[in-house]
Amino acid sequence: MNANALTRLAVDFAMTALMVALLAYQVVGDVAHEVLGTLIGVLFIVHAVLNRHWFARFLSGRYTLLRVLQDFAILLVLLDAAVITITGVMISGTVFAFLDITRGVGAARTLHLAASYWGMVLMSVHIGLHWSMVIGMTRAVFEVKGHRGAAAWLMRFGAAALAVCGARAFGRMNVWGFLTLRSQFAFFDETQSDLAVLFSYFSIMALFIFISYYAGKGLRAFPTSRKDAAR
Repeated sequence: MNANALTRLAVDFAMTALMVALLAYQVVGDVAHEVLGTLIGVLFIVHAVLNRHWFARFLSGRYTLLRVLQDFAILLVLLDAAVITITGVMISGTVFAFLDITRGVGAARTLHLAASYWGMVLMSVHIGLHWSMVIGMTRAVFEVKGHRGAAAWLMRFGAAALAVCGARAFGRMNVWGFLTLRSQFAFFDETQSDLAVLFSYFSIMALFIFISYYAGKGLRAFPTSRKDAAR
């Protein structure tokens, strides 16, 4: 078992689970939200350290359409994470309350809400564009072979069904309104169970993972130079 791959995989899955929990504010509550938010911030730094080779190779090597999209998505994730962190500290009422920040709290709260939803989308896109790598690490860690034939199609059907659930949840939960700052206050649906809320956010992430994964596959088919086009 590859210890490095196991560590990276554990961090990635933990960050994904924490993102779902953080979005489900009505489920975890205020104090837990701040604690989990601090934890995902720490894991974000760990993730960056584990993948520090990306920073070293950022301007080197060959740039394909897929790599451009991958790197652009990473830059947006970094920017969004900075906004979430700064605004999160500003509006904190528990973990960072000792800082006693009072100025700009209203604007910070609005930005934090929008950046959190953008974080969900961007993190999902980042995962989807690197999904082949995630699957490769998973197989290496657990020493399993890839699915073929009927099993592979069953997995694809399951992923598509989950994406459809995500599309429905995206509309029902007014995610677009939060992304565009049209909705600046979170209203909780008390008729939904905690499990239903968690599944809704998970399925929305699955939707963007699904879309970005197949978009990445499509970009691989495009030639990046005349030499490639001639092949």
